[in-house]
Amino acid sequence: MLKHLYVKNFILIDEADLDFDAGFSVFTGETGAGKSILIDAISLLCGQRAQAGFVKKGEAKALIEGVFDFTQNPRVLTMLQEAGFDGDEDVVISREISAEGKSQMRLNHRVTTANLIRDLLSHEIDIHSQHDTQYLLNRSSFLNLLDQYLDEDELIAAVKEQFKTYHQLKDQLEEARSPKAEQDLEFLRFQLNEIEQAQLKPGEDEELEAIEHRIAAREKIYQRVAESLEILDGEQSAVPQLYEAARLTGGFPEEKELAEISEALNEHYYGLQDLKERLQSYFESLEFSEEQINEVQSRLFEINRLKRKYGRSLDEILEKEANFRQQLDQQEHRQEYLQQLQLQVQSAYQQFEATALKLRQVRQQKALSLQKEVEIHLHDLMLPHARFVLHLKEAKPSIHGLDEADFMISMNPGEPVRSLTQVASGGELSRLMLGLKTIFTRLEGIQTVIFDEIDTGVSGQVATAIGLKMSLLAHDAQVFSVTHLAQVAACSDQHYHVTKRQGQDFTETQIQRLSEDERIDQLALISQGELSLTARQAAQELFQRNQMKVNEARSN
Repeated sequence: MLKHLYVKNFILIDEADLDFDAGFSVFTGETGAGKSILIDAISLLCGQRAQAGFVKKGEAKALIEGVFDFTQNPRVLTMLQEAGFDGDEDVVISREISAEGKSQMRLNHRVTTANLIRDLLSHEIDIHSQHDTQYLLNRSSFLNLLDQYLDEDELIAAVKEQFKTYHQLKDQLEEARSPKAEQDLEFLRFQLNEIEQAQLKPGEDEELEAIEHRIAAREKIYQRVAESLEILDGEQSAVPQLYEAARLTGGFPEEKELAEISEALNEHYYGLQDLKERLQSYFESLEFSEEQINEVQSRLFEINRLKRKYGRSLDEILEKEANFRQQLDQQEHRQEYLQQLQLQVQSAYQQFEATALKLRQVRQQKALSLQKEVEIHLHDLMLPHARFVLHLKEAKPSIHGLDEADFMISMNPGEPVRSLTQVASGGELSRLMLGLKTIFTRLEGIQTVIFDEIDTGVSGQVATAIGLKMSLLAHDAQVFSVTHLAQVAACSDQHYHVTKRQGQDFTETQIQRLSEDERIDQLALISQGELSLTARQAAQELFQRNQMKVNEARSN
């Protein structure tokens, strides 16, 4: 949810510093006061395209900063972790817009991309205006919404995996049947033969490269080792003298300390003898004939040539060899292979089809429940004749199964149901969207839903019904609504008032959270246009009546 919003130098807002709670919040104010500017600010925070006109006149830049709590949204937390951010505590998202129209986004004070923020907040915030076209008006999302309603994750996942298996085998069969597969047979033999003739061994290149490095450095090493041997075994060698010293000090067991020294001299002598022999052996290993050198270089050249053709490493080449051998075997026994593959494709499809048909049965059963639930919400919103039909029809096999879905609606008696995407009436469509969102917001995992004057064109009982439905939606998500209706505002948990202050050379929008007494005054002004005693009494009655209805609705 959105916990805090800070806006500075944005259009008409000089500075706004707002704290938000869970529940249902409304924003009211005179026409032109700037109620929708706040929604525009949140939209920009969600990644909407920035423009120079968003910066308040005379200022160099605008700043919008939101503090979010994502702990109740597992999908967003996963996305944050994959991007290298921590979502366990409050997450700060900010956007700075320059007077030239350039913008920069930050997440927890680190510069990041607008695409990342857009992806994150698309799963957290849903902004709905009267004429928008979002996921509930997108036919391609209908089946996904139904599947979320099913609560059958394992069955849906099984259909997806089984279709992938079937599709991969089908592609494999089509590739094996292609004329190109037969034409490539000779080339395949040539490639396999070329690798086989090289008789490659795992790790061979590393061993040869180590020998090549020794060859390259052998002259310097050879000289140093020769000098070392001269020191250990030449005329000036200290090894014989060490032996002589051990001999001269030996033979006096009664002299304990001298005996220990003599024994140590002996150990050092034999230790040096051992090191001298090892060094001599290493020295002899440095001898490489011209034939050996040519052999190593020639072998490395051949291995590197094969790497350029078949892979970056010996392991990749050997893997290619096994793959070529398998392909060749398949080609040489083509008819058997095709028959076997055909049987695998048929088996995979039968398994997919059986699971997809099982999913269809669940969808058909749950579709009836969903239809009834949607119609209940629509009737609550004073659409008593509305009929909602979830139409399932056969579709081509896909990761979604064998079905596609359409949401069908009829608003008036005797009127045939039409696809939701064809419904044009603004007021009715807004109520329909509100009814659907009451169900699907929870399933989508959306944490904040924003309605921008979707109650335009309604009044009386319909307005109260909309307010109650928004308050019910706030049980599962934080809800903001820009409204001009007292009946809707009287159903809210928090009420913010937007005013516009003008001077000779300035205009600015201010936003204030109202106390209960201030709310009564605003409800009176909205509904009656005055602050008379009668208007205040009527507003008080409206507020108490609608708050009582909210409490009753939430307790049921």
